[in-house]
Amino acid sequence: MATRQGAETGAFALVRRRMSLRGRFGRGPRVAAAVLLAVAVVAGGTGAWAIRYDRHTINILPSDTVIGGVPVGGLRFHTAVDRLKARLEAPLHEPIHVSAEGFQADTTAWDMGLQLDVRSAVEKAMAANHQGNLFDSVWRRWRGNDHRVMSLKPAWKGGLSTPLLDEAKKAVAVAPRNARLDTSSGFVRITPDVEGRALDTDRAKDVLTASLQRGDKRVQLPVVHPRAAVQSSAFATVILVRTGENRLYLYKNGQLSRSYQVATGRPQFPTPTGTFRVVGKLTNPVWINPHDSWSASMPERIGPGPDNPLGTHALALSASGVLIHETPDVGSIGTNASHGCIRMRGGDEVDLFNQVPTGTSVVILSAGAPKPRSDTPTPQSANQNAAVNY
Repeated sequence: MATRQGAETGAFALVRRRMSLRGRFGRGPRVAAAVLLAVAVVAGGTGAWAIRYDRHTINILPSDTVIGGVPVGGLRFHTAVDRLKARLEAPLHEPIHVSAEGFQADTTAWDMGLQLDVRSAVEKAMAANHQGNLFDSVWRRWRGNDHRVMSLKPAWKGGLSTPLLDEAKKAVAVAPRNARLDTSSGFVRITPDVEGRALDTDRAKDVLTASLQRGDKRVQLPVVHPRAAVQSSAFATVILVRTGENRLYLYKNGQLSRSYQVATGRPQFPTPTGTFRVVGKLTNPVWINPHDSWSASMPERIGPGPDNPLGTHALALSASGVLIHETPDVGSIGTNASHGCIRMRGGDEVDLFNQVPTGTSVVILSAGAPKPRSDTPTPQSANQNAAVNY
């Protein structure tokens, strides 16, 4: 019996040893499998959560998103667009009054070309949701540290302001008017010059751009005033000669200053009418024979002296061969006695000479029938002949 018990005891010991060895070597794979299974479950759950979270937030801007200074975090695309339009675009559609001398127009900054693209800005901000892999993208959004600050300012779309500026340019434009001599009454009246008006095109667009960017609701476009080519100062001194009446009038700044009795051309050699200029001032001039039929018997030249037909002073006119000059033949004054020149007494000529600059306008008008000389003297010398007949 003792032997059986020993045998049984040995048998049980062998079984226990086998069972112990089986347990020692079979538990490791089961633990590893369990860990792997747990990891797979967690990963699968995390992935499923990430997919659901991504689907839920992919079209929502991160909470810290700011576009053009406007917070739009947590908003979906269309809601963000609406908010930005209300805050940034709406002011660009508000009425603006643009004016200049002779021009008025109501428009908006948007219509003038100052615009911004809200939709593109939101699309760009939203596109960052798709950057990186799924888990990186979800992780950034979930943690709330996906900061997005984007600039959005109005910018000019080229050419849209051109029609308004062209319209303003046409409306503003006024050509300057030259000063002119009006002799319709037979005497001199000066019609003053008038400045023109034009849009300052070099500055107008800059002023418009700066005003709209500041948000001004009234814009005054710059205008320039071009001066006339011929100004009233060009007629500061004017000489008027009225043939027939045989009188010379001196005007200063449009007002009659002096008048003098003169002699003008004979009917067969009339003093030319029209508007001329003083082109030269001569002191102690030399008379030179004009070699006309009536001067054939006269000297070639006559120097300064008492018989010089030109006296001591003369004003040369732009009318060919015509001068306003002193004459020794004072008896001809008040008549039509010359060969086209305008004769004056010596003191009168000097007085006029000292008041008249080169360039002075000289207007010669016909003012009645010629007054022939009734007491033409008989010249006693060739020099006297030239003085009487020139």
